[in-house]
Amino acid sequence: MKKTLYLLRKPLDQINPAVFLPSESQGDVVLVDGIGGRKFPYAGGTVFTLHGGEADHVLTYDDLVKKIFECDHTVVI
Repeated sequence: MKKTLYLLRKPLDQINPAVFLPSESQGDVVLVDGIGGRKFPYAGGTVFTLHGGEADHVLTYDDLVKKIFECDHTVVI
């Protein structure tokens, strides 16, 4: 199975939730510019953040680079 990494740079209120329907998307999500004080509901993988906040999983920039190279596809939104 191919691994996809989603890097979200837009504010969450500007992203169409249909992009992340469980039947259509599988892979980890990285919230690059923070989460704006709210949780990001996603069942297709693990949600990471670079800026702490309310996320359970925080990445360093070094971890992000490793994760990019571990995945088959990277999608930037």
